Amino acid sequence: MKIPLHIRNNDIADASPAVNRELAIERDVNPCRRGDWEAKARLVRQFMPLLTSLAHRRSSETASINRLIEAGKNGMLRAVRKFRPNRHEKFEVFALQYIESAMARENSPGGFWRRLFRL
Repeated sequence: MKIPLHIRNNDIADASPAVNRELAIERDVNPCRRGDWEAKARLVRQFMPLLTSLAHRRSSETASINRLIEAGKNGMLRAVRKFRPNRHEKFEVFALQYIESAMARENSPGGFWRRLFRL
């Protein structure tokens, strides 16, 4: 007796919110690499909860939080340029390394002078 399996790969309506989010991120990564500003804005919107959470963990001052969020955005956009989807890893996991390192550079003492003179 054969039991039909109704597996639909292209139908994301039945997928969980996590799967929908992952598919939306994957959809926006390649256009971001080509310079599509709308895709970049959507990707930043998808990552904004993560960026704000990481910034709030590092500082409690509003100005510092804003600088950390901007550094995280720059790190995320750098990760977009470096990401290769054929390695079978999630973009979120890949980008976290770049976001964390950008925030760490921003939060380090003498950040501006350190970046300026590459110390």
